Amino acid sequence: MSSKKKCRVVRGNHRVSIYRWRHPGTGAMRWRFCWKEGARTRYKTTRTREEAEFLADEMLREMEAGGLVWSGLAEGRRRFLEEVNRLARPDEEEAVIGFLRARAKSGDLAAAVGRFLDHKEAAAGEETRHLRNVRRDLEAMVERFPDALCADVHAPELLAWWTERNEGKSRKTALECRGNLLAFWRWAQVDGAAPAGTPPPEKLPRYELGKQERRVLSVAELEACMREVRPEFRAWLVLGAFAGLRPEEIAPPKKKGMSKAGKRGLLAEEIDWDFRVIRVAAETSKVGQPRIVPMCEALVEGLEWAGIRKGMVGAVQGINASEGDETTRLGKVVFAGKWPQDALRHSFGSMRAALVRSLDQVAMEMGTSVAMLQKHYHNPRTMDEAEAWFGVRPFRFDPMRKRSMGGNSQTSASSMAG
Repeated sequence: MSSKKKCRVVRGNHRVSIYRWRHPGTGAMRWRFCWKEGARTRYKTTRTREEAEFLADEMLREMEAGGLVWSGLAEGRRRFLEEVNRLARPDEEEAVIGFLRARAKSGDLAAAVGRFLDHKEAAAGEETRHLRNVRRDLEAMVERFPDALCADVHAPELLAWWTERNEGKSRKTALECRGNLLAFWRWAQVDGAAPAGTPPPEKLPRYELGKQERRVLSVAELEACMREVRPEFRAWLVLGAFAGLRPEEIAPPKKKGMSKAGKRGLLAEEIDWDFRVIRVAAETSKVGQPRIVPMCEALVEGLEWAGIRKGMVGAVQGINASEGDETTRLGKVVFAGKWPQDALRHSFGSMRAALVRSLDQVAMEMGTSVAMLQKHYHNPRTMDEAEAWFGVRPFRFDPMRKRSMGGNSQTSASSMAG
């Protein structure tokens, strides 16, 4: 072995120094050189200077070519990269790189979920009822995968958790949970926290809702509700059945977080008796867009039955039907169980579509899109069924009350309707 303690190997614009080095454990003398790989310093140690010079020259040749310093990699690292090269097809290279980049950025799943919820709440200006449901689903997922990265959660594990979470629940609830997971994953992909490609929730089952979950009432059930409903909730019943208004548009819940800030219910002065339309304001509409809803004869008579008349001002409904326990009570009395959620609005949308034969028109009247109407509300009905529905007259269930249309009373509607 040469007694020279140091030499230099040069190739093009690259050079390395080879020097003597003593092993700290055995005390044996070796030859060593080093180079930079990104921010890390790599070392190669050999028994002889000649071997070190040969390996250094080979490494510089690879560096000159602009590629990976393959000869400087540890054996385990080379095996790993060789396996990636063997398994990954050319068309999968971008997906593999995207996965690794997302994994490096994502941190843990909990952190990504926290950022997503903060983002959604900031956009809404508050934690709405919908966001509260989203939070429950996502935080439950984090509990199942407490130390995982977004990139570590795959469809099979997610399916097992999703199935367990929704066991015994309705398909509607399961689909809503699926939608919440999918919204998070799509945001995480844009954020860079999750790899590109098909998000895992997209592979969860997606099925049609059953009849009970897209419940359309029969005329007999509607009439039973009219017989049993308490007078202070009549406005809610007729506005849902004959105008398709959402319960929160009639009277928003007052419990914190159950309705958007700044939202109010329908006012009696927004009922245009002359033009026979209801002018739903942006402050009332769930989606923040004003709309005009035509008033059929059943609704005109139903509002009078509820104590709402021309010239009145103020809220048409004093309390939300759900918070007033009216839906719970009617569920037991009329349906011998639970109140079928959204049944009045589902029924109106289906019957109205059968009557006018235009989903675009019905979507405008209900303040939704045609896609949402088809997904959630539209249950095809015949013209005869629709005519029977809108042919119901609430006064039949209050024979002691006299009909007295019109008038100029300035009585508050909320004092009459509860």
